[in-house]
Amino acid sequence: MELDGLRTFVRAVSLGSLSAAARARGRSQPAVTAQMQALERSVGERLLVRAPRGVRPTPAGALLYARAQGLLREADELLEEVRGGGSLRSGRLRIGATDVMAIALLPPWVRRLRARYPGLGLTVSVAGSRALAGQVLQGELDLALVTLPLEAPGLVAEEVHREPIEFVAAAGHPAAGRRLTLAALAREAIIHHSDESVTRAEVAAVFRRAGLEPRVAMEVSSPEAMKQLVLLGLGIAPFSRSQAAAEIRSGRLVRLRVQGFRCFRRSGIVHRREALQLRAVSAFLALRPGPAGRRAGPRPGSASPA
Repeated sequence: MELDGLRTFVRAVSLGSLSAAARARGRSQPAVTAQMQALERSVGERLLVRAPRGVRPTPAGALLYARAQGLLREADELLEEVRGGGSLRSGRLRIGATDVMAIALLPPWVRRLRARYPGLGLTVSVAGSRALAGQVLQGELDLALVTLPLEAPGLVAEEVHREPIEFVAAAGHPAAGRRLTLAALAREAIIHHSDESVTRAEVAAVFRRAGLEPRVAMEVSSPEAMKQLVLLGLGIAPFSRSQAAAEIRSGRLVRLRVQGFRCFRRSGIVHRREALQLRAVSAFLALRPGPAGRRAGPRPGSASPA
């Protein structure tokens, strides 16, 4: 199997067209067609079939496409390492992060990485935890910082940070200053994360174990937008402790005292097991925060998220 043909195949699937793949790769369409035929002969399977508008992968082609992006990425990094004498003077690391972690956890980590490896390029993509896990699994990202727990078969997950989740309200909110039961909390107008949020699932589990159904007044996909709505007095919302720390210090928000509410936001890294062979990934993991703020070296993760 030739890498050049594999690159063309990936382009054809992602663009849905042999002619578009030919233009993207600067080849003639007959040359691209010949490459695809040679690739199919080498694997012994039909990989592409005609679609109403272009081509689509067969089941075998879909499997190859899912793995090919990661394989090509590893091949590119190996070539860069060989040319660079085994150093990380060049190359690119593709990192995913949730919006919260892109603001709170990632910047100091990236600062250490840039100081150690100034020639290493970085691409940061921001999305939800489940979407990021899918991109890592497909080889579109090398690793991602997500909220755990996360069902992600095929990925290694490692927790790197944990902090309490607490409900907050505007300083003048009627619930501020009161000691609430979990039942009373459930009756408040809650401004919540979107339904696919891992944090929302963790909070919902606390209410579910108590046999309660919280009153969700609004669903908001952006934590910063949630915070602004809470500041306007439109409801209460759950945030990890660091997320609302500045507003609490300034007195604009207050933490609600809730009896029986105990919940944590767990932040972690997910990556494919074979990604540990990439020096850029190993370098990033070696600089991750350890207990009590110490940096920790690489250690094996679990195939199932913790």
